[in-house]
Amino acid sequence: MRERKRRLWHASPYDGQPGIWAAFRRLLYQFEGAAQLGDPNEPAGVTPANPTCPVCHALMADHQIVRGGPGKPTHLNCPPPVSQAPAAAAE
Repeated sequence: MRERKRRLWHASPYDGQPGIWAAFRRLLYQFEGAAQLGDPNEPAGVTPANPTCPVCHALMADHQIVRGGPGKPTHLNCPPPVSQAPAAAAE
């Protein structure tokens, strides 16, 4: 019985696929390895119920988001600041 040769490469998801690109991906997989996804036991992130704006710290519900089309940026319009005049000046 013939002995099995020692494998030079690690097993990859591209093993057994024909073509030059599969061979190239097999080669790259040896150096890159599998994706680093983190701890599978870590709980999923929870978004806050009332998120605040990172710029003005007001509620995001008060903001206007202007979505640009293809090739155009998206803009976030913050609400105008509420002026808090002193109560003594109003009298």
